[in-house]
Amino acid sequence: MHGGKALVKIFERAGVDYIFSSPGTEWPPVWEALAEAEERGDNRPRYINCRHEALAVAMASGYTKVTGRPQAVLLHATAGPLNAAMYLRAAYQERVPMVVCCGETAAFGEESRLPDPGNQWIHDLTDIGGPAELLRRCVKWSERVTSSTILVSSVERAMQIALEPPAGPVLLGVPFECLLDEVSLPEDNRPNRVARAIAVDEAAIQEAVDLLLRARSPVLVTEHVGRDASAVNPLVELCESLAIPVMESFRPAFLNFPRNHPLYLPYDPRRIESADLVLVADAVSPWYPISKGPKAGAKVVFLGDEYPYSRLPFWGYKADLALIAPPAATLARLLGRVKASEAFAGNRPAYEERSRRIREEHDKQMTTLERDAVEHKNDIPVDPRWLCQALNESIPPNGVIVEETTVHRTLIQNMIPRTQPMSYIARVTGGLGVSLGYALGAKLALKDRPVFVLIGDGGFHYNPVPSCLGLAQEYSLPIIVVVFNNQRYLSMERGLLRYYPDGAAKKSGVHFGSPILPNPDYRLYADIYGGYGVRVTDPKDIQPAVARALEHGAAGRLAVIDVVLSDFSPR
Repeated sequence: MHGGKALVKIFERAGVDYIFSSPGTEWPPVWEALAEAEERGDNRPRYINCRHEALAVAMASGYTKVTGRPQAVLLHATAGPLNAAMYLRAAYQERVPMVVCCGETAAFGEESRLPDPGNQWIHDLTDIGGPAELLRRCVKWSERVTSSTILVSSVERAMQIALEPPAGPVLLGVPFECLLDEVSLPEDNRPNRVARAIAVDEAAIQEAVDLLLRARSPVLVTEHVGRDASAVNPLVELCESLAIPVMESFRPAFLNFPRNHPLYLPYDPRRIESADLVLVADAVSPWYPISKGPKAGAKVVFLGDEYPYSRLPFWGYKADLALIAPPAATLARLLGRVKASEAFAGNRPAYEERSRRIREEHDKQMTTLERDAVEHKNDIPVDPRWLCQALNESIPPNGVIVEETTVHRTLIQNMIPRTQPMSYIARVTGGLGVSLGYALGAKLALKDRPVFVLIGDGGFHYNPVPSCLGLAQEYSLPIIVVVFNNQRYLSMERGLLRYYPDGAAKKSGVHFGSPILPNPDYRLYADIYGGYGVRVTDPKDIQPAVARALEHGAAGRLAVIDVVLSDFSPR
């Protein structure tokens, strides 16, 4: 068969549900193979025609985060990987597996037995080293197919590398000639069966249990353990058994622990500094700066499937014991050992007392947040605290939040507490512009659940908005976008005033890099793409706007709710 058909067949055998693509002229063999499959009634993998390379990668990321199943992405030569670079870097940092194939050429029209790919390949569609070299630092692994004879084995190997812990995106440059050429794909599908060591040895588990049982003021810090939904319940049960308070540090990207749970507390570095045991559950930055960590003599136990984060240029945290294995399995074993120990049974009164104290602190902090919100419920412009409170009362329990704000992230985490795994997804990297694609991927996987994008107006500008909303309309994926519109890049403005509190900017009121003016009427985007758009300036209109957006979503129409905010932000 020709290489394009083989590529589709490989994806099918690997269990890929969707091919996400912002295509170029090098993919006709794949399109022909998909058309043949549709004629036969084969509907897997399905093709999603994205309108921007960034959207293709972000949507694949969102889908995989929710389902755990890696997908395929096809990008145009040169422009494709360059436009997708930040989004691939995000998937790399977030350990999201996917296989990205980028077009290139191997013969530049000099292979006479194959159709001519066109002279555009000489002057504007190629780079030295190809796409693999362009994006080598943005993906887990990158390489190029050098011959049609190794196309099949190269793609199959790329799928395996993407999944190998720590997982991540891989990029394969695929010459147009390899897609046109005949290749051999064996009829019998013999996938590799890989048996990995997934368990920490018994002695290390017992050592961790002993440390947990001896601790008098433990704390657990997490950021990403919820990437595996099966890890959440054993984490909750372990913390409940030992009365361990839970905090999420700077960049939680998933629902790691139910945020309305009595053991859940807003992040406070003082609790780290006073702890005698810090259990770090897959947190890249459990405290900052690194020098201001736990007190002398305190123990640090790390659990996760990657250590010490080789993707990062610097990571100076120290652990007394690192348990490197899938966290769900490690947590289950820790829990079983704890409950079977005599020390656990004898210490139950102490655990109950500690749990009571933490619950009181949790309730006090949540009550304070709600009281502050209610005190500002009538403010115009809308106070962000009341916006979060109103959203918490309006978003259904089965709603999924995709968050991409900067200054309001902590407020959203604490005031719109999600409780179920994969009910909250956020960005990890410093790059804005991923949330609409993530949300569309999540909606594709969870079509019966409402998906809300809570996004700052600055972040909204960095997303490929027309491409994302156009795809939402085309594929009937009605996301609900809530724009936190404070008419500025408040994070940058705060930095300016923090570093120069008595400077010219403070005195003059001229804050370069901050204003987003004239302020756009974001609701009109919804009109363009057949959805519901509303601009909210009165706080009383927030909940009715969400209710109407949900009605439109049930009818298959997207929504954009533009909420004009004051410049308050938690510090």
